[in-house]
Amino acid sequence: MTPPTLPLILSEERVPRGQLAPVKASRPSAAAVYATVGGELACFDGRPLSWTRQVFSRYRIRYEVDLGDHRRMARLENWPLPSSDQVHRFEATVDVGFRVHDPVEVVRRNIKDALIVVYGHIAATLRPYARGFAIDDAKRAEAYMNHECAAGMVLAEGITIYRCVVELHPDAAARGYVESLRDADRQLQLGKAAHTAAVAEQRSKEMLEALEQEARLRREKAEQEARLALEEARRRALAATTFDFEGLVKQHLLTHPDDTAEAIEMRARWELALAGRQEQFDERSVEVFKFMVENDLIQPADVEVIRQQALQRVQGASLPGGGSALPPVYWGGRAAAPPGLPTAPPVAPPQQQPSQAQPSGGGSGPGAPLQGKVVTGAGAAAATGGGGGPVAAGGPGGGILPVYLLIDESAAVAGCVTALNNALRALHAALLTADGAARSLRLSVLGSAGETSVHLAVTEVEWTTRMPELAVRAGARHDRAFDRLREVVPADVARLKSEHAVVLRPVVFALFGGPCDLGAPRAEALRRLTDPAANPLYPTIVAVGIGRADEAEIAATAARPELGFVADPGLDPTSAAERFASLLQDTVLHLGRGLAAGRLDLLVECPPGLRRVAAAG
Repeated sequence: MTPPTLPLILSEERVPRGQLAPVKASRPSAAAVYATVGGELACFDGRPLSWTRQVFSRYRIRYEVDLGDHRRMARLENWPLPSSDQVHRFEATVDVGFRVHDPVEVVRRNIKDALIVVYGHIAATLRPYARGFAIDDAKRAEAYMNHECAAGMVLAEGITIYRCVVELHPDAAARGYVESLRDADRQLQLGKAAHTAAVAEQRSKEMLEALEQEARLRREKAEQEARLALEEARRRALAATTFDFEGLVKQHLLTHPDDTAEAIEMRARWELALAGRQEQFDERSVEVFKFMVENDLIQPADVEVIRQQALQRVQGASLPGGGSALPPVYWGGRAAAPPGLPTAPPVAPPQQQPSQAQPSGGGSGPGAPLQGKVVTGAGAAAATGGGGGPVAAGGPGGGILPVYLLIDESAAVAGCVTALNNALRALHAALLTADGAARSLRLSVLGSAGETSVHLAVTEVEWTTRMPELAVRAGARHDRAFDRLREVVPADVARLKSEHAVVLRPVVFALFGGPCDLGAPRAEALRRLTDPAANPLYPTIVAVGIGRADEAEIAATAARPELGFVADPGLDPTSAAERFASLLQDTVLHLGRGLAAGRLDLLVECPPGLRRVAAAG
């Protein structure tokens, strides 16, 4: 099919020159353009020449040029508009209106078909615009093109395009591509919606699970509180019960009321064991008595005493209930021992032989195991002058060692006072169950706060010994604690010297949970306590700091750097108190066992959770 054309030059004819030649009129929508032989063109406002001018004119050819308005609707199939990806193309339909504004230029350029000129110009104008848009953005590209073409276009060919309205669509390939993109976008939106729904469902499940967990935690908390209340009630009942066999059986029945048969069986086994042990003891006693009689070791005056003791043992064995082989143990409290418990009479110190007299220039310094004197308890060099060798004879295992526990009772230990009380009880039990460890030790407990109290005067550790209960009090005056030690230590040593031949230099285990309220008095009081010139009976101090204790104060308090310890940073007060309990128990037991074996050795092992302090500057 031949494409449509639109010629703008309607006619071309020679200008008549004779006198009788008529003047040809122009069409209403056409303009007359005249050309000379040399090709010069002229247009006299589009009107034809008059007869007079025509006769004498130098113009030889007359052209009629169409000046009318032309409207066309066309698809730019021969002028494709590429998109921004240079792969896909827009299909453009153009509603165009144009007219000739310069007929002379039309003739000069000999424009036969206006459509080629107009459509070519429009395509050239729209093509750069189209490259600025994606193939799926045809609507926005169309709006932009119409906006840019709204002002019209003046062509150099003498044509004015006064209307240009573009309609864009992607081509067939692009439409498939755009449809694929839309399908993908729809799938993405569906996926997002499904994801949102799944997230909402999961969050709902998590909220329900959180509510269930919260309810479960509340139930468990209530159950735990009930258990703790029951344990507290049992603990109070336990605190009011003696720790003899009868008390233990009662506690077992209190905890397991349905286990009466087991309690009865335990009681029977216990009584059978007591009877067997008593029988063995009686047999050995008879053998010893026979040996002493055969070797004339018993005097007539001793027979009555032995007879009375034997009768008392027989009467005790026949008492109702039998009785326990070990006296009951009482935790806590500071009252006197309950009536009826036997107490040993004071033992008179043995007469010292002349060979054990004090050397000339005697004193109380290290390496002085003297009769009635104090020797140091600060390590192997304490009583031997070096090494872990034997100490001087004269007391159980070679001497009596006073051990003082100076425990902080200020607000700094409020969170661990229970653990400290447990430490005292554990030390008491350990000394009694370790064979011979308690015989050479004398224990005292002091509590330090605003004032320092002697909770347990220096005493031999026995089953009847009552360990004190520490309680938080106001103030933190370490200076008064050191002054109090300086008061009680000489008096205690004097009393012990009256009972034992050798009294070793005291050892103090000092625990502080915070700094002293006053710094300068503390340092001065510590100097008065530990200066050999000011206090010949100065003790050896093992210092431990927990909680907010000042490391510099602990280092200054310890007798030597290796005897100062502080808790690791971040260790809670209760755990730190338990580490102190381990250090205290291990060290005191080591001292007691060493003295029982005839040697003095202050060996302090650092448990995990504590570290040794740096030397005080």
